Amino acid sequence: MTERETWTIPAPAGGWSTPWPQCMELAAAIPSTQWTLVGGLMVQLHATAAGLAITRPTSDVDIVLHIETGATTSAKVTHRLIRLGYHLELSLDANAVAHRFRRGDDQIEVMIADHPAPKMVTIFGGRLPFRIPGGTQALKRTVDALIVSPTGEETLLSIPNQLWALVLKGAAYLEDSRDRGRHLEDAAVLSARISDPYDMLALLRGSDRSRITALHNALKDSASTAWLLLEEQYRQHAQDVLRILATNTVAPQVVKRLGE
Repeated sequence: MTERETWTIPAPAGGWSTPWPQCMELAAAIPSTQWTLVGGLMVQLHATAAGLAITRPTSDVDIVLHIETGATTSAKVTHRLIRLGYHLELSLDANAVAHRFRRGDDQIEVMIADHPAPKMVTIFGGRLPFRIPGGTQALKRTVDALIVSPTGEETLLSIPNQLWALVLKGAAYLEDSRDRGRHLEDAAVLSARISDPYDMLALLRGSDRSRITALHNALKDSASTAWLLLEEQYRQHAQDVLRILATNTVAPQVVKRLGE
């Protein structure tokens, strides 16, 4: 069995700001083997790991449950969240999905992957859950992220790795027309996180490339606002990464000369 990759990520300058304490509380109550962190905090974590300035604001914690492995169930997670003081917020529309848990101003968005096995489909408060586009692929390619507080306290989280965080953002960009600008800004940051895109070309499958291509097409203009959020020293590299992942199918072969 392949050993799971672990990243140790020290606190950024100024520490882990809101809603990170909420996320750490969640990780202490529900082990990271049962869920994966996505959304704005996922982007912040990748930015911190890469030494990038955090420009991505967020006010909630977005997670995807690992119901596909049997690691948890909606009932178990709901019970834990209720014990933490949260309640499930339901829409007046009986056909609407359920995914939001609130505790005052604190908010957790609980989702499942987009293609669970039929027997694994779960419910929250009698409602179907929100299925995150690209979630099935992303949950198969996660790493452990050990985040460290300024006082040395450690919290273990599960997040999609560099490539699949980007693919996940491509899926969100295609599916969520309400906030495409934010998804493009996230994609710019996540592109800067990838050091060698050629190493990752062979990993792309099915709709992965089309999702990345959609991001590339939307960000072809180097003067796009999304790119300007990156410090100049990282900007060109991030643009090259996205272009290579979107337009190359195989890594270039190194041709050795005689005698080498």
